[in-house]
Amino acid sequence: IADCEKMVRRGEPDFRADAVPIDDPETYRAFSKGATAGVFQFESEGMKNVLRQFGPESIEDLTAILSLYRPGPMDYIPAFIARKHGEEEIVYDIPCMKQYLEETYGITVYQEQVMLLSRLLANFTRGESDMLRKAMGKKQIDKMQKLKKKFMEQGTANGHPEATLNKIWEDWEKFASYAFNKSHATCYT
Repeated sequence: IADCEKMVRRGEPDFRADAVPIDDPETYRAFSKGATAGVFQFESEGMKNVLRQFGPESIEDLTAILSLYRPGPMDYIPAFIARKHGEEEIVYDIPCMKQYLEETYGITVYQEQVMLLSRLLANFTRGESDMLRKAMGKKQIDKMQKLKKKFMEQGTANGHPEATLNKIWEDWEKFASYAFNKSHATCYT
């Protein structure tokens, strides 16, 4: 960023990167048109297509798209787009999940959401939820199986249907090894 600031200052001496607004409507129009050649992480043809379909309107939208555009999570992009545009109902597998998934249209996108939901649904401790995040990210099957057993036992003890908890766990397994944490994705964005 410092190098980019130096280059821009050659023509605009007072430029500061931290003064660039993150809510500039013209920027979001450009992203919505897929006019992102040379923009790190947003310049591939596939990403441009997603941007045109989605029509990002905020830094949060761009952060979520960036996070979903990876193997595994990519499968959720069509639902993410449809839900944003009101073409598909936003569904929460268990109603209380809304508090952590509303900003991502009912879809788990970030590692932090997995951690928060494991605590909400199955009373995981902060340490256990972090262990879950690490085990998923590193595909540690033995640890995952132990944590799944605990998630299922404690989640059903909390009154959540076993089939629903299984579905949630399978969704997490599908995307977790490629999932970003939100702070990392925000920095990239």
